[in-house]
Amino acid sequence: MDDLIIKILFALAMFVGFLGAFLPVLPGSILAFGSLFLAKILGFSEISWWVISIFGFFTILGIILDYLVPIVATKKMGGSRYGVIGMLIGLVVGIVFAPFGLISIILAPFLGALIGELMYDRKSHKRALISALGSVVGYLLTSGYGMMLSMAILAVFLWKDVF
Repeated sequence: MDDLIIKILFALAMFVGFLGAFLPVLPGSILAFGSLFLAKILGFSEISWWVISIFGFFTILGIILDYLVPIVATKKMGGSRYGVIGMLIGLVVGIVFAPFGLISIILAPFLGALIGELMYDRKSHKRALISALGSVVGYLLTSGYGMMLSMAILAVFLWKDVF
């Protein structure tokens, strides 16, 4: 009975990791993976080290993608260096003001990229808007990745160790 309670607590931590995939104040897939890793080390998981290492690889990949995908998406949608720099500044501002909600982590990089693009070329508002949307697309892509990874970690843990 005590093992089941502890396993449920690990599962709750993994679920909070799932929520963190789109709520910027929570660590996301890092928390889900860390909970799984800790459960294994403490003997509360029967999942093989092979599966845990695969989840670890995809967690590290997700950390890298969290920073690269918004930049690449902004560039692919016609962004200039100014737009990328503005998006990065907006990302930092969005993280600082993240306790004010999810909107700050989406809106701040968008506005940063938009302002950067308008500084680069004041006449092309349409191009500036499209490239700024790239930062939002990048955020949504990385959030989707984190949500899928966190849910996969939770599902495998529940399937193998709880039920």
